[in-house]
Amino acid sequence: MKIGNPPGAQFEILVDGKPRSYRDIKAVAIASAEFLKTRNPNSNIAVKDLRIGEVTPVAFRPQRA
Repeated sequence: MKIGNPPGAQFEILVDGKPRSYRDIKAVAIASAEFLKTRNPNSNIAVKDLRIGEVTPVAFRPQRA
């Protein structure tokens, strides 16, 4: 059973290819995906634009002290 996209959501955050969350603003989706990547550095995390189908992978950037 596939759940439809929430109304107003344009961006989907994928963790290892599975939908995890939806956002309506690209900057918020990227920031959320970057946060997830810091918590799960070995997972493949990407942001997908649901309107055009473009997938943007998120790279792990270690924070400097």
